[in-house]
Amino acid sequence: MFLSGNKKITVKLRDNTVDLKETKDLFARLMVLARSNRDINQKEAIGNYEFTLTPRALFASNGTILPCHDKSKLINLHEKLTREDVPHEDHQLPQAGSTTHQDAMDTGFTDPTSTDQPSRKIALVDGMVLVQRLSKKPATVVTVKDLSGCFNDRLMSLTRDYDEIILVFDTYRTDSLKSATRDKRRQGKAIQYQVRDDTNIKHIPLSRFLSHDQTKADLTDYLAAKILEYNRGSSKLIITSASGNTRSNKNLLFEENNHEEVVTLLIHQAVLASHRNPADAQLMFFSPDTDILALVTANYDLLLKNTSISTASGVVQIEPLWRALGKERAKALPAFHAFTGADNTGRFSRIGKATWLQIYLKADEDIINALQMLLDEAPTLGALKQHILRVHVQTRTISKCF
Repeated sequence: MFLSGNKKITVKLRDNTVDLKETKDLFARLMVLARSNRDINQKEAIGNYEFTLTPRALFASNGTILPCHDKSKLINLHEKLTREDVPHEDHQLPQAGSTTHQDAMDTGFTDPTSTDQPSRKIALVDGMVLVQRLSKKPATVVTVKDLSGCFNDRLMSLTRDYDEIILVFDTYRTDSLKSATRDKRRQGKAIQYQVRDDTNIKHIPLSRFLSHDQTKADLTDYLAAKILEYNRGSSKLIITSASGNTRSNKNLLFEENNHEEVVTLLIHQAVLASHRNPADAQLMFFSPDTDILALVTANYDLLLKNTSISTASGVVQIEPLWRALGKERAKALPAFHAFTGADNTGRFSRIGKATWLQIYLKADEDIINALQMLLDEAPTLGALKQHILRVHVQTRTISKCF
């Protein structure tokens, strides 16, 4: 993972300290080295790197990683794919009675017009997304305790038709790559606030209140505890997970976890919920994150058959998407998503998600296997290298990127 390809060197100039970036004048440096070392092949060096320190297919000319701007398009592309129902040889649903999926899956297709109601409905909610929706606080919210009450009301309203509610929060670590991404997005200086019942936030915008990662971490722990307190006597099963600790308002015990991203923790909780609920139960994810779509689809054989995701554009059913992709491509979808452009992995120059998906659906079996494994081994790296070159040739970008 790289944020920049430039190396910074701190030097002292008289009484001042100056940060110098590594020189970009690679051509001049090559010429000096070439005259003193006959082993350097000038044509090969210049042809491969075009006078830059980093490959232009992945980095901008100033050495920074190319950000992915069309990540969210993947949801719409998948919805379109399910409508087209592209045929593939390996289009098969997970078999019923499998050891990992128990009896929750079968080979039949779900009829969208069916009137059968699920015996139990489970909601998995991205907690921080719900917090962000409280950006315009009601006038009655004066303290942090008032905020927790408002948050609980929103959560119960969103999941009023569900029997089981699983509320999951991100884990905030100062030494993670995700922390560096949040620092880049932040505007202004972060201010840390105390999270207590009587903390007054009446005149503090929510964006400023949540500007510091430690405040977010404290708030997630606070809200997780408050939700259980408010719903202690509820007939519904309420589960909250924050900072690696998972608790419930019933007699359920959970092991500690080390998940940092809420999307992976949602999958973990969904698998547990699928095993403790009947096969005809319904599983609904409430998260607009594109990453959750890729992970849910890849792990569909571990989840209940009636699994779907509620996004900003509507509800996405996972079974038709699994059927359209096929088992092997569905399993490799998270790697495909990261490989072609995500939050921290950057993207390839001049090739968007739509183009990558079209090529992915027609990719050979060795490419799909390589994406599933993603090992640092010669066969895997060789297959992916040939695939990237083939894509650039097909899209006529090879002369512009390499």
